[in-house]
This record gives sequence, C-alpha cells and structure tokens, in this order.
Amino acid sequence: MHTLTVVPSLDDHAQVNANARSIMFDYAPATPLPALTGMMTMAKPSISIVSPKPGVTVSGNFTVHVRVKDYHLSCALFGKPNLHGWGHWHLNLDTATGGMMGMGGMMGMSCTDVIHVSTAGLKPGSTHTLIALLVDNEHVPLMPLVASRVTVRIGKSKMGM
Repeated sequence: MHTLTVVPSLDDHAQVNANARSIMFDYAPATPLPALTGMMTMAKPSISIVSPKPGVTVSGNFTVHVRVKDYHLSCALFGKPNLHGWGHWHLNLDTATGGMMGMGGMMGMSCTDVIHVSTAGLKPGSTHTLIALLVDNEHVPLMPLVASRVTVRIGKSKMGM
C-alpha cells in the first residue's frame, strides 16, 4: 500500500499543510522495472552551465543548458528514497542557500541537460546569477555543494512573449 499526499504551496514554496489531501492505493505493476542500484564512481559528480555564456543578455523565455558528469539524472526518482549517484538539478536565481535550501529562488528543476525558464518579473537592465546545482531525489543539494554559476543581464522582453 502507498499513500499519495498532495500539499499545495505558495509561490515561495511555503507549504499549506492545512489544505493537504491524501489517498491510499495499492500498486502492483504487471511488469515491474528492475530495482536500481547505486552508482559506484571514481570521480566526484559535477555540473557546468554550457549556455547562456557569462555576461550575455537574456530576455523572455530562454534555455539553460548544462553538462553533468558522474551523476545519473532521473525524473522517475523525484521524492523517492535517495539512491547514491542519482537525482536531478535545480536552477536557482541569485542564491542556493537559506530557507527551504534556497528553493525560494528556484526557477525550476530538470532531469535532462536543459531547462526552459523565463525572465518574467525581472527588471530589464538588472544582472542576476543563474545557479545550477545537483540535488538528490528528495531535492536536497549534494554536500559539499555541487554547483555552477553564470551571471547574465536581463533584456527587454518582446511584446507577446
């Protein structure tokens, strides 16, 4: 038996526990997937922002592309028990620390080498630091922090975007 709980959250990821709802279900797949095992690595995991390049101007919707080494990215493991060498990455704006492990500044998360984000709400002409960080299945950053940073300028968005 499993319990699925949905907890609504505010824009800053603060949970509204009073409005949480749960359902119980029994899941028995017709053809179960093989169990994943941890990855034995000789090297430390790393993440590097490939684009955008430092100092460029971004506007509207844009794509951040990363290179991940010695770490397996998987959306199928979100919220499941940690498995060494497996997880995903978060893209944060300006900070990767503080309450909720920096999730208040999170622009999104990905389990591939790209993420699509928006400059909506950011002042044209301002500069911001994009921070890509590796996290485990429970959204906790790897420690010591495994991250890459790039500073970009925010341009004017075109009408209709």
